[in-house]
Amino acid sequence: MQGILFTLDNIIHSDGFVIGYYIFTVATSLILIKETKQRALDLVKGAKSMVYAPIPFGIMIAYFLFAYPLAEKIPILNWSWLGYNIAFGPFAKDGFWGVLPFVPLLIYMFIHINHAEELYFRKSKKMVLIWAFTHIAMGIKVHMVLLLIPIGFLFKYIYDKKGINHSYAMHFMTNILVVAALFFTLTR
Repeated sequence: MQGILFTLDNIIHSDGFVIGYYIFTVATSLILIKETKQRALDLVKGAKSMVYAPIPFGIMIAYFLFAYPLAEKIPILNWSWLGYNIAFGPFAKDGFWGVLPFVPLLIYMFIHINHAEELYFRKSKKMVLIWAFTHIAMGIKVHMVLLLIPIGFLFKYIYDKKGINHSYAMHFMTNILVVAALFFTLTR
């Protein structure tokens, strides 16, 4: 049994598997290419709520400053099948140059995936929780999923008060801030 798990672990962490999984995640967005113009219009309609993006981003910063070092020490919370978010590209573990070539695709994916997330996962509190936990499939650590729960409820609050275009625009801008912060940390 241990030999099977070791082999499965080797497969999952192989470059070929990670590249294939990344292609699969990008392909789901490429299927929606005809929707790109509408998604851009939706972002414009919700643009006023982009000003709220620093709130979830601030929650993330506070988490990284105060809770992240502790969460990293708890094995079950530190678990991830990949160790980073596959959306950053199959070579994100290689740092700045592993992420940079994939940024245009990442932003394109945000345009479509963020809208789908707001459309399907903000309808109820239960769906917000499911949204947070689906990020495990993207390779993030369990403690990062826990961080996403209050952020998801913040997106739901905007969704309930102002509608999908506003929560979508806020979510999109939050992710842009995350990418900017990632580049800042990778270039230091």
